[in-house]
Amino acid sequence: MFLMMALTLVDVMGRYLFSMPVTGAFEVTELMLAAVIFLGLPLVTAEGGHIAVDILDSALSDWVQAVQYWVIGVVNVLAFGIFSWMLWEHAFKVLRYEDSTAVLEISYAWLAFLMAITASVSAFILLIQMLFDRNGKTSKGVQ
Repeated sequence: MFLMMALTLVDVMGRYLFSMPVTGAFEVTELMLAAVIFLGLPLVTAEGGHIAVDILDSALSDWVQAVQYWVIGVVNVLAFGIFSWMLWEHAFKVLRYEDSTAVLEISYAWLAFLMAITASVSAFILLIQMLFDRNGKTSKGVQ
């Protein structure tokens, strides 16, 4: 984040004070932003920071909450698993086509593989969380 801020500062100052912007600053900022987002994904997943709506949870019985826990867990693991699988396919396609940025010609392959790896790690974390509750409970349901 600091590098993105510093690059933007130098680019803006160079553009307005010296009429010399940093060549390719927009491309590098885009790449760094995507990297920051995907590097944070496993961390947010591990600490359970994804959006959750629990309006009706207090009105549900323990048995229904246990079923809900498993259904939501399976849906989350499947969604992240499919997302990871699609990112892996995309990463290999980017590598095969040798896609790169327009100005600096930086390869997109490293970013595509980073995205695939971090999404896969997040899917694995969700699977572990589903099997072993964060409070140390086993997967036998809500206690």
